[in-house]
Amino acid sequence: MISQRILLYGRDEPLPEQTPLRAGPLAMIYENGDLRYIRFGRHEAVRRIYIAARDRAWGTAPNVLGDVHMDVRDASFEVHYTCENRLNDLDFIWQGRITGHANGTIEFTFDGVARRTFLRNRLGFCVLHPTALAGRSASIEKVDGAVVQARFPRHIAPQMIVDGVIKPVAPFDDMRGLSYAVAPGVTLHIAFEGEVFEMEDQRNWTDGSYKTYCTPLRLPFPVEVKEGERIAQKITLHVNSEFRIENEKSGSRKSGAGLITFSILNSQFSIPQVGMCVARNGKSLTAEQAKRLRTLKPAHLRVDLPLWQADWKIRLKRAARDAAALATKLEIGLFVSDDAENELKAFARGIGRATLPIARYLVFHRNENRTGERWLALARQHLGKQANLYGGTNKFFTELNCNRPSSAMIELIDGLCYSCNPQVHAFDNASLVESPAAQGETVRTYRTFARGKPLAITPITLKPRWSLGDPGPEPDEKMDEFDPRQMSLFGACWTAASLSHVTQAGGATSVTYYETIGRRGIMDGAHVFPMYHVFADVAEFGGRAAQTRSSDGLKVDGLALRKGKRLRLLLANMTNEPQRVQVKGIGRRNLVRMLHADNAEMAMHEPEAFRAQPASRLDGSTITLPPYAIARIDSTS
Repeated sequence: MISQRILLYGRDEPLPEQTPLRAGPLAMIYENGDLRYIRFGRHEAVRRIYIAARDRAWGTAPNVLGDVHMDVRDASFEVHYTCENRLNDLDFIWQGRITGHANGTIEFTFDGVARRTFLRNRLGFCVLHPTALAGRSASIEKVDGAVVQARFPRHIAPQMIVDGVIKPVAPFDDMRGLSYAVAPGVTLHIAFEGEVFEMEDQRNWTDGSYKTYCTPLRLPFPVEVKEGERIAQKITLHVNSEFRIENEKSGSRKSGAGLITFSILNSQFSIPQVGMCVARNGKSLTAEQAKRLRTLKPAHLRVDLPLWQADWKIRLKRAARDAAALATKLEIGLFVSDDAENELKAFARGIGRATLPIARYLVFHRNENRTGERWLALARQHLGKQANLYGGTNKFFTELNCNRPSSAMIELIDGLCYSCNPQVHAFDNASLVESPAAQGETVRTYRTFARGKPLAITPITLKPRWSLGDPGPEPDEKMDEFDPRQMSLFGACWTAASLSHVTQAGGATSVTYYETIGRRGIMDGAHVFPMYHVFADVAEFGGRAAQTRSSDGLKVDGLALRKGKRLRLLLANMTNEPQRVQVKGIGRRNLVRMLHADNAEMAMHEPEAFRAQPASRLDGSTITLPPYAIARIDSTS
């Protein structure tokens, strides 16, 4: 018997407690020392404010809170606490105080001291701005008093590195103040004290935010913090008063405010070819596993071959055997070293006249963040003109965005590729839920510079596959690392949202998710994970994806499919609370099957029996989703 928490989100421990707070017209959530989702009515103004303590290797020291005191009133609050950050040699203790005033002002201060000498890369406030601000105007107050007008980047701004210096999004640097409109007639002002702040576009790593942080990255790091050294900073937020009075008169607590609207619109998109990776645990598929995975109709199976290693033929043979069992093609990641000429020649000779079904080759250099033209030219020379050749990066979209393909590269390749995972900067459930929409933004930005080349996002994983600084193939010693949410309902919901946003961006032709088997896979041993049913529902129905819109995509998201007059909707509750949803755009006769904590274990151990169960009739267009549940709604009219 699996505990309900493990079924829901992979860990048998409670999620962080969330406390609703108000500062006049501003509503927000307090969670473990942070403020999240500061809203003015239905408009999100700030996604998160938190203190980050990161050591010399960019490791994030966890916040361990104590002595938490909260005074919560109807329109104001005060919270103060003690926080300790310890990681390796980093040892810092600080006092946090957050005050929300009825006039729409929030003050957040921290004041701390180093308990021993350590090196840090970052220590201070981070403010995350929602991606809904894309294209909106902003007013920046510089540390020298100058005021500059700008706009939040609509497409993802490249994270440029010039002469070894990481550049912020211009002109969002040297800031001591930032103002922007969050609604018609309403402006948020943010003031920074105690440090110099600048901004990066975190969508480069599929974080759902722009991040304002300290200290400027143009300054040398790591920085030594001496034992006994005191560090203090302050953030002040304020909304203008003109619209606040109107908002209070109109009232923000309307009846039905808890009802989320999910709309299915008319635009349609081709669903990318969906594949998966071979299992890194070295195990071949059993007959039962292959049978169940064939139900998902995988378009390809990715295998990575470090060509400087002697065992690449063994890896390829095992992958080819699994691909044959799944009746699919291979997506081959060819990793070369500086001896690429001989490695590619040996590879071409080694596969000889073998009739391997190849979907595409992905060409990477073990030490390069983005494939250089030299290696692509060699691959084209030795693999032939007919080879479907992709270049790009085995790392994140940011590597391709800041080093965009040249004309020479475009001529050498048939397509481009990059990978995604949601855990570069944050690791909690709420932050991961913000990622799928940003995955879609990477595709939209890709289309602005790819000159029509097909895109393969390969792979998308929950767990980062390797060291963030390593562009090469994943080391064997990393193969046992996994995220327990892979096996949970949360993982299924996240997968449905990811596929939906990538598809609706309208640019990816192929996407690779997870591994076939193992704890980083779609199933393990004889049982499947809940995400299996997401892929099965999509493969079974086919068709095209319909455009969707959620009134609160961080709570309810989903994927809609159309085939003729038929419609299939996978509606996902992205939270640990029940959500009531009104679905717009479905027909009058609808059948629903729910995957939730009460039947997830049966769906994992007896997937065929679960899928054969008759669906229930959906009365009306409103449905209540249990925590992290997925409802499959089939509409025939």
